[in-house]
Amino acid sequence: MKQESGQTLVEFALVLIFIILPLTLVFIEVSIVLYEYVALTNAAREGARAGSVYLFVGDPGGSSTAPDTGRSTSVATTVSNTIGPLIPPPPDCDGTTSTTTCRIAYGVSSAPIPDPLRSTDAMTVTVAHTHTLLFGAFGGQIGLQAQAAMKIEPSTVISDTGP
Repeated sequence: MKQESGQTLVEFALVLIFIILPLTLVFIEVSIVLYEYVALTNAAREGARAGSVYLFVGDPGGSSTAPDTGRSTSVATTVSNTIGPLIPPPPDCDGTTSTTTCRIAYGVSSAPIPDPLRSTDAMTVTVAHTHTLLFGAFGGQIGLQAQAAMKIEPSTVISDTGP
């Protein structure tokens, strides 16, 4: 009996190292990945909503460049504000950071005359993030992506003095 007194401690150490600790790390990693996916989904949805209700003030002059620039800035600001603390926000929805991208795509217009304000066109916001597994210890990565599409609300040209 005296020779077996340390057996329980050795068995516990082996179970801890090879079973409990890896399972705990996997549980933490899966939780972080799920959190990031939900944050990306929420950011894409909020960005699409901000872009769909964006109201351009001024005269676009027949070109969608100015309204699209303002809409892109509105979407990027909303995405950055809602993306969450674990994901670095993209600087805009035309550029990228090392791990996060944001893109805006417009659907084909069904209007017979092109509308520079893109009223009733479909707009899709895609937010993607590359997650490094196990805190970067092993260098593996997972690509996460979320996408949301909404129709742009109808609008008219509004000047500083009103419609």
